[in-house]
Amino acid sequence: MKGLVFAVVILFCHYADSYQTLQCVAQNRGPPLVAFYAYMSRNFKALSIGQPFKFDAVETNLGKGYDRKTGVFTAPSAGVYAFSWTIHAAGSHVAGSTGSFGEMAAVLTQNGVIKGSIYADTEKQYDDASATGFVILSVQRGDKFQIVCPMVGQGAFYSNRINGKTTFAGYRIA
Repeated sequence: MKGLVFAVVILFCHYADSYQTLQCVAQNRGPPLVAFYAYMSRNFKALSIGQPFKFDAVETNLGKGYDRKTGVFTAPSAGVYAFSWTIHAAGSHVAGSTGSFGEMAAVLTQNGVIKGSIYADTEKQYDDASATGFVILSVQRGDKFQIVCPMVGQGAFYSNRINGKTTFAGYRIA
């Protein structure tokens, strides 16, 4: 595989006390670590066709590849990456929604090409639903990843600590 970079982690260990507790410190001898985790900061209405998810609450952004304003992750280095994303369809009217309950798909795109897809649908009140996608992809430096809605959604979606958060995460594994 052309352009693949492997990280080498060396552990320096020593015994810390008379109880022989082994303590190790990892020193990364490869490229810098890349990992991000972001989520929607509040419940929200379904998106329309082609609308990107903008995960505005960022917990982790090692490598500074994730942009909360656009919802785009730009790979700061080449390698093999793992991505996951989750949506939580609401079986109740939240975020100002009325009418139908939550139904929507969410696709992961790499440079505009769909690489993974999930779908969550609630049919009646209090019938919550969630879906999670996970993919492992070969990535070149500068590749752009985004979660996009490929259909007309309906209803509302949860993103809170009680009902579950709608999230997007990724990290370089090799």
